Amino acid sequence: MAIAPSLHHFLLLFILLLQTRHSLVEADDRFIEQMCRDTEVPTLCIQCIASDPAGEKADKATDIAAIAIKCLSSRAEALVKNMSSLASTYSSDKKLAAACENCGKGYSQAKKTLSKADAKLKGGDYDNANHFVILALSDEFVQRCEPSLEPYSEKQGVYDAFYQIRVYEELTGIALAIIDRLAT
Repeated sequence: MAIAPSLHHFLLLFILLLQTRHSLVEADDRFIEQMCRDTEVPTLCIQCIASDPAGEKADKATDIAAIAIKCLSSRAEALVKNMSSLASTYSSDKKLAAACENCGKGYSQAKKTLSKADAKLKGGDYDNANHFVILALSDEFVQRCEPSLEPYSEKQGVYDAFYQIRVYEELTGIALAIIDRLAT
């Protein structure tokens, strides 16, 4: 008979712990939603943060900003690979291949610039973190990428690149919006 109350207490404790964990997860989700709410694309922001394992433990605005920069850097890396693949696929079209190679150079440089933004963010230098995020978008090759690919938009894979470029631009806006909140 002494075992039954112990089991009952154990089950009660277990249920209480589950409810507490569920409340903490909801609190984290609310914090992420609150941070993403003021961005231009809140759904993408939430997806970005939720896709990173560190998003589960993000409880400070700097954590969210660091994840946003990481998402942006990952997108830049994907664009580098995509542009390299397109350049290889269309190597017989010298102008398209050159445009893709230049785009790849731009996003490769952007990735390096974003690592500087991340370092500034971690050092609490939010103004310079913002500066480097802007620099990663305003790289000459990045700015010329979409217009240089425009004449080839009907070619397989190029239209997909436009979509990836737009996501990169949207992620840039998300990172800037979150870092701006830190600077105030």
